[in-house]
Amino acid sequence: MPSFPRSRPSLRRLAPLAATAALLLLSGCQTYQQKSEDLASAFRGSNIAAAVATADREAADKAGGKDELLWRLEQGAVLRTAVLADPTQLPPPVIVPPKDPAAPIPVAPTPVELATAYTQRSIAAFNLAEERVNYWEEQAKIKVGSEAFALVTNQANIPYRGRAYDKVLLNTYQALNYLQIGQPDKARVELNRALQRQRDAVELNQKAIAEAQAQAAKAAKGEVQDEKGQKAAYDVNAAQADPAAGPALSAALAASTANMKAYGDYVNPFAVFLDGLFFTLRGENGSDWERGRKSFERLAALVPENPYVAADAALGAAAAEGKLPEAITYVIFETGTGPIRDQLRIDIPTFLVTSKLAYVGAAFPRLEYNSNYLPSLSVSAGGQSLTTATVASMDSVVANDFKNEWPTILTKTLITTATKAIIQTVVQKQLDDQSPIFGLVGAVAMTALNASTNIADTRTWITIPKEFQYARLATPADRQLTLSAGGQTRTISLDPGAVNVVYVKSISATSPLLVSQFLLK
Repeated sequence: MPSFPRSRPSLRRLAPLAATAALLLLSGCQTYQQKSEDLASAFRGSNIAAAVATADREAADKAGGKDELLWRLEQGAVLRTAVLADPTQLPPPVIVPPKDPAAPIPVAPTPVELATAYTQRSIAAFNLAEERVNYWEEQAKIKVGSEAFALVTNQANIPYRGRAYDKVLLNTYQALNYLQIGQPDKARVELNRALQRQRDAVELNQKAIAEAQAQAAKAAKGEVQDEKGQKAAYDVNAAQADPAAGPALSAALAASTANMKAYGDYVNPFAVFLDGLFFTLRGENGSDWERGRKSFERLAALVPENPYVAADAALGAAAAEGKLPEAITYVIFETGTGPIRDQLRIDIPTFLVTSKLAYVGAAFPRLEYNSNYLPSLSVSAGGQSLTTATVASMDSVVANDFKNEWPTILTKTLITTATKAIIQTVVQKQLDDQSPIFGLVGAVAMTALNASTNIADTRTWITIPKEFQYARLATPADRQLTLSAGGQTRTISLDPGAVNVVYVKSISATSPLLVSQFLLK
């Protein structure tokens, strides 16, 4: 049994604590899904103007806080969506009259100028996210203090430093932003960062697991303490071997990863695709073209079922030999929204260290997938009709990351929940011994406090797509392209160029198709 310094709190001190705890019990501690409900509702309902306003407001409100990185990611993605939206769906720009009466009155921007403005805003948001990523990576020492506090609250109180797939997609989206406004040199930098993020992720996850294992060893020895210096021993391995808790924990992981396609640790095939496309078609030397060839070969191994990848692998090989392609059109299709994190309760054993409690409920995250999406996009041009094929399931990318993170989640949640429950039992015993009134007030306070903080860390980037798909075709002579999906049809004229990219986004099965294009060459 852990030992605690005995003190005799006064009733006057306990009363405010009980009142505050009672309020916590009534209000609870909100999960990220509850906090982001306004954004999710607007975004999934294709109310782009409301989604932009909400993301801007929340990102500004969270500036400098523990969740700023996540909200900058949301902001950057929503602003990218605004780039594709019809200008009539967006709030009209504010026209400020000049102070000089003789000066011409500014006119409203054209649709192209408006799209460029939103692209620049998306770039700015992602740049701030990149700054946060770099800051947390450089300030890893902060984690020690943050996680000590989380031991008596919950893992959502730790600063959000970004998961591996966040960072890779951040740089991939940023590369697309720069290509959208004709800045390929900056796109190259972002693709280099995305590649490095994927290489770094394995090492960072191994380090996180090692740290969690070290924390588990300390917990088993009674060396883990809360911010008041109180200690409680807990054996994580024994808890996972419990005949009731063990199978429930295994089932929770299996449910979240049931339909996962194993791409490999921290690989986003869409980032690999864009890397191959860029260095093949925008390559400046043999080294670039060789990189493009290798990326397309890697993509062919990741998604062999995609019918277009083989042609791109051949394209990469030809470019590496100096044979550069002409008159190709790529149609990239973002469809649906990615998984969210919800929470579920699993009872974990605490009788391992105290006879006062047998089991206590712990909140663990779980992935939930969104089935409201268009499964593909039809592309018609020059007498031929094609259908986009999946190049990256973000459901699988997120699930792979979740599976890799699970040992760390498991260890920290077990220690956190058990530590709080054991501390509650010991403190309650001390209060009961002093006075029945102290015991009653303390019971209310401790129960409410634990209930309000017993939530899972459900923070996750909710405005990412469910899938990235693409199709490739020879550019038609009339440069007309017809896009069809979900009963909608859009016909567009391709801009003059050797290699065109048409970018299409659909948020749900009933949302309008959002279309833009840029030249890759």
